[in-house]
Amino acid sequence: MNEYPGQHLLRLTLLLQLESRARLAPAEELPYVMVNETSELFPYRQALLWRKEPASLIAASGVAGLEKNSPYALWAMPMMQHFSRDPRAELISAFGADDLPPELARDWHEWAPEFGLWVPLPTPSGGTHILAFFRETPWNEAEIHLLSYLTETYGYALALSEAAKPHKPWKERIQDRKRPFIIGGLVLAAAFFPVRQSVLAEAEVIPHQPNLVRAPLEGVVENFYVQPNEEVSAGQKLFSLDTTQLQSRLKVAEETRDIAQTEYLQMTQQALLDPTVKAKLAGLKSKWDQQAAEVDYVRTLLERCVVTANQAGVTVFDDPNDWLGRPVTQGEKILAVANPQTVELEIRLPMDDLIALKAGDEVLFFPNVAPHRPLPASLTYFSYRTSPTPAEVMAYRLKAGFSDTANLPRLGYHGTAKLYGTRRPFLLWLLRKPLRTARLWLPW
Repeated sequence: MNEYPGQHLLRLTLLLQLESRARLAPAEELPYVMVNETSELFPYRQALLWRKEPASLIAASGVAGLEKNSPYALWAMPMMQHFSRDPRAELISAFGADDLPPELARDWHEWAPEFGLWVPLPTPSGGTHILAFFRETPWNEAEIHLLSYLTETYGYALALSEAAKPHKPWKERIQDRKRPFIIGGLVLAAAFFPVRQSVLAEAEVIPHQPNLVRAPLEGVVENFYVQPNEEVSAGQKLFSLDTTQLQSRLKVAEETRDIAQTEYLQMTQQALLDPTVKAKLAGLKSKWDQQAAEVDYVRTLLERCVVTANQAGVTVFDDPNDWLGRPVTQGEKILAVANPQTVELEIRLPMDDLIALKAGDEVLFFPNVAPHRPLPASLTYFSYRTSPTPAEVMAYRLKAGFSDTANLPRLGYHGTAKLYGTRRPFLLWLLRKPLRTARLWLPW
């Protein structure tokens, strides 16, 4: 390359100016000066400043800040790491795509010009920074010679900027870290802020102390005279049992009674003529009375086959078709008659979701038909043991009474109950299940 007279002097002047600028530049501006303003000494298209340990790209020419996850940075990082293991990496060396493995060389022409220059920045403790320049023309000896002087200045300037960080007053340091302190304090306060424990469980509105109607005797359900949720009055017929067997039994008992009566009357007439027959009259009279009692008993059973309501209320049972023709045993529950104005909430709390609860704790019931209008209640009963639910989940059975008696839900409503327990730090409430699991594996 031909140079006009005085160009050497100009380059020396630029070299001295760059050295002065590097020595006086603040630590945060020094990388920018090195990758951008070095172009005043010789032309190039791209420049990178790279640190060996820990491996990182510090600055790139033409940008204020290099995004570490950008495609260019993801290509440049492994490229710089690979050439740093080359024997020529200790000296200023020209390099290119031929010095890289195929997977890196394949993308070279997409991200960088053809000719690269590897420039280590020496320091007394050993160079840890590398400058890399890229352009379309080869590098000549004169440029490399000038760079050998500039690299010493750059290396010492970087070493001094890292060794002597500017001292800030403690107030400024606190001010710089004010936001992390505030965020940390808020997180710590939130972790230990006492919150009320709460848990969600399935719930159903059930009658409170209903009148249970049971089968009066063994038999088969023949007729139902009411429907589910129907209002009934005291004495109204509810259902009846099949009376076929009892009617047959009554006929047999009546015939047996009539025979015993006839025998007794005949023997009474004979006793008028034969005094020896009087001794048989007592036995015959006893047989007659026994059969009459049997007839009265069967008639009573027939009357009991028609079951009536003992009090007014609403019938609570499933589809009556499920009962028709079904044999029942004496005392088996068929239905219930409940007062719709006296209802309570039955809650099934899974064993895994158990929290500390006691009578009087607050409960909110969210019915499925109106989940936006929760109904307040208070806990009244807590079973001491678990039992399986229809979904085969072991759960505790709880009951709660509604606080607002003027706005009671309908019998049979389903929904979700939210139970509130004691106050605990938010962190313990959040980690209650992980801690319970960890406790199974720890020796304490």
